Amino acid sequence: MSNGKITPQSILHFNKHQKENENATDFEITLDNIVDNVSSDNVSDALKNLYSSYGLLKDVKPLNSKHKIAGFVRTAETGSNDWGTGIKGIYKCKENEILLIKCSDNDYAIWGGIASCAAKEYGLQATVIVGSSRDTEDILELDYPVFSQKIQSRAGLPLNNGTLEGTLLVGDLVIKNGDFIVGDVDGVVVIPQDKLDEVLIELNRLKKFETSVLEKLLDDNQRMDEIIGF
Repeated sequence: MSNGKITPQSILHFNKHQKENENATDFEITLDNIVDNVSSDNVSDALKNLYSSYGLLKDVKPLNSKHKIAGFVRTAETGSNDWGTGIKGIYKCKENEILLIKCSDNDYAIWGGIASCAAKEYGLQATVIVGSSRDTEDILELDYPVFSQKIQSRAGLPLNNGTLEGTLLVGDLVIKNGDFIVGDVDGVVVIPQDKLDEVLIELNRLKKFETSVLEKLLDDNQRMDEIIGF
């Protein structure tokens, strides 16, 4: 799996790897291979080009910078002092889905080590928290992908008084149950489910453009300002 970094070598290797298996023009980025072939940066660029929206969940980053995720989300929303709703959310998810929890604030940790163990055992791919997490050492040892805005020790109570599978408003983003997200070391980006096909087409176009630019830089020794045209 890719580590989420896009470098000249990784992009050229991406192109070379596909040529070894099939014609480069025949290769297509799809939902089945997206996690290995694009970054959150690529997805944000595609959304910007198509809709003038970046799709970014602000300040949400992985506890383990090596973790990279891509999948459909199951949503939850509650106050930061209620970690019970997140636990109930685990069991609303289907296998390999991502639990996305929006908290009222970052004042309390909504997620920790035991919750991560339960989620991993139940078959979730990851948990993404617009809020705070804790038990970082335990989560890293478990090797379960958790993304959050902040880390802190104190937690609330198992109140279970939030909502599950509803529509979330995070900044200017409207996130619906079943939307698709890509997350890595640079951040987490949300793709609306009804825009997936258009975004995949744009991602394929962007990848071809990046590969072309890097070949000109590295193989043809051209200057970047000349390649871009300014």
